[in-house]
Amino acid sequence: MKAVLKTYTADLHVHTTLSPCAERQMVPEQVFARAIKAGIDVLAITDHNSTWNLPAFLRHCPPGLWVIPGMEVQTKEEIHLVCLFPELDAAMEWGRKVRTLLPSVKNKKTYFGSQTILDGNGKPRGEEELLLLNSIPLSLGETVFQVRRLGGVIYPAHIDRSAFSIISQIGFLPPSPTFTALEISPRVPLAKLRQQYPEHTLIRASDAHALEQIGGKPSRLIMAELHWEEFLLALNQQEQRKVIAN
Repeated sequence: MKAVLKTYTADLHVHTTLSPCAERQMVPEQVFARAIKAGIDVLAITDHNSTWNLPAFLRHCPPGLWVIPGMEVQTKEEIHLVCLFPELDAAMEWGRKVRTLLPSVKNKKTYFGSQTILDGNGKPRGEEELLLLNSIPLSLGETVFQVRRLGGVIYPAHIDRSAFSIISQIGFLPPSPTFTALEISPRVPLAKLRQQYPEHTLIRASDAHALEQIGGKPSRLIMAELHWEEFLLALNQQEQRKVIAN
């Protein structure tokens, strides 16, 4: 029987209180309330270089909202990549790996902001002492290999930005590693990038650091159900599944 495809609204790049540049209101209860109000069905939690807050968010995920565990990692070339995982364990393993690779530079809360770790109830339980706004010593290729080895999906973040994007840092999309998907910012004109990257799946995401940004210019996922394998089909534009950037 042919699968019945549905349209799901997704925001695949959202930060929490763990990211020093995010607002303190980015906690499960408020993030989920805002996502539901914005009509979001799929939400990816992607803090800078850390996964410490993923357990709190996945534990408190409301019915009907699929929360994907992830991270926004910064390679040694200062390229930001979105990493998404099929389950929490794989994401946390990657988080532990990245933590060991971070430079031993302490965060200055008065300058960069707090890096608040949440407990199982979504309440503050401490601070990440190492500055998360740093590069790990893995190259672009090495980072992609490590994430894919754990069963994750990885693709360049906000390629249209003038800093911390694959285009700003090296000037082009390299032939290796290859990427199926590319993330674009809410503000960029779609038509231009569709002409530039006709072979790629373009993903629009908010990169939300504040509640009001969640769901701004989301993407639509055409899938049969909220399931990782369906998500992979959509990213690869297979079996009539697809991602449509708004």
